[in-house]
Amino acid sequence: MQPETYTLMHRMYCVASSKSEIEIVLRRFKEIFDATKNSGKRDDQFDAAWALSCTAGLYARLCEPYLAEQSYREAIKLFDKNRMAMNAATICVALATFFWEQGRIHEAEAMLKQNIVYLIRHWGSGNRHVLAAEEELMHFQLTEQIIEASRHRWCKACNVDDYGVGFDFEDTDKAER
Repeated sequence: MQPETYTLMHRMYCVASSKSEIEIVLRRFKEIFDATKNSGKRDDQFDAAWALSCTAGLYARLCEPYLAEQSYREAIKLFDKNRMAMNAATICVALATFFWEQGRIHEAEAMLKQNIVYLIRHWGSGNRHVLAAEEELMHFQLTEQIIEASRHRWCKACNVDDYGVGFDFEDTDKAER
């Protein structure tokens, strides 16, 4: 696909709000998937997996959790099969968030762990992206909250205090009142 097509499809994805609009956009992404899924070209395989990941989000917006989960999982498999670990990692986080929103904590945690596996494949262990994902997983395991590590500068639950304020700062503030 041409860059303009990605931009157009993304805009359609973002602005569709009614059920009928979402269904129209969903049909377009299914058409992209159907046209590219059997191709031997790497670019087409990316398009197929990308279209699946977008259909997952659209199914979620249509309150079709089974179809959303199925599409997320198929997108991850397709990205993985075509050695697109970074893309697979991104969809793992999207699926983790989807599970978390449904209260499926164990499945969300499993996807955050899988995210780390894909990031290590792409970046290698010890890379800052991998370390951030590990920090996000640790925070999730302690709090059952999904965060971005870049926003995780001060967290009492995880004992992270990059600001040097000290966790007793809250307690002293209460004592002064």
